[in-house]
Amino acid sequence: FQLSPADMDEHFDARDKVERKDRGGSRANGVPSPAHSAHCSLYRTRTLKALSSEKRAKKVRFYRNGDRYFPGLVCAVSSERFRTLDALLAELTRALTDNVHLPQGVRVIYVIDGSRKITSIDQLLEGESYVCGSIEPFKKLDYMKNINPNWSVNVKASVSTRCLTSLSNSKLGPYESKESKDFIRPKLVTIIRSGVKPRKAVRILLNKKTAHSFEHVLTDITDAIKLDSGVVKRIYTVEGKQ
Repeated sequence: FQLSPADMDEHFDARDKVERKDRGGSRANGVPSPAHSAHCSLYRTRTLKALSSEKRAKKVRFYRNGDRYFPGLVCAVSSERFRTLDALLAELTRALTDNVHLPQGVRVIYVIDGSRKITSIDQLLEGESYVCGSIEPFKKLDYMKNINPNWSVNVKASVSTRCLTSLSNSKLGPYESKESKDFIRPKLVTIIRSGVKPRKAVRILLNKKTAHSFEHVLTDITDAIKLDSGVVKRIYTVEGKQ
C-alpha cells in the first residue's frame, strides 16, 4: 500500500491541526504552563515583599518644640495605621500636649535641625529624630542631649511610653523596651536640703515601687527633707542645674 504525495500532505496537515488543538486546549481549560506558573509565583512573592516593606513600622523619636528637658517620645509609625499625616498629628497631639507644652496641638513636624518640615509619613526615616511644633516658630535646641535622662522637669514619667502603647499593640523590640524601662532601674540618691549650714541630707532609693512618677518622687522628698517653706517643687544638681 502506497500513499500519493497529495494524500501524504493531507495526512500531515491533519496531524498538525490536532497538535495545535491540544496545545490550545490546555490554555482554554485553565491549566497554565509550568513557565507561566513560575512567573506568576515570582510576581506574587515580589508583591508581598513590597507590601510587607510598606507596612513595616518605623521607630522614630519625637521631641517637643522648645522643651529642653523632654527626653523624646519613641513611636512606631506605619502607613497601615496612619493613612495620612493628619492622623499622626492627631495622635501626637493626644500624647504630647498639655497646658504648658503645645497647648494648641501638634500641627507640624520638623526635622531635628528645623531646616524643613515633614509633609508626608513616607518622609519619616527609621531611627531618626523629629521635633513637633504648633503655631510658634522652630526653636533651635540640642534636643538629643536629653535622650536618656533619669528625670525630666514637669513631665510625667508615663509620657515617654504613652505613644508606644497607643500607636501600636505589636511587640516591642529591645530598643523600645530599654528606653521605656530606664527610669525604673534602682538608684540610691542623696538629697541635700538647701539653705545655710548645717544642711540636712537624706538618702532615697528610687525603683519601680517607690518612683511611679516625678511628682511622686517630689512628694517622698518633701516628707523626708521637711523644708520650712513646705512642698519641694524643684531639685537641682550640685552644679546648680535644675
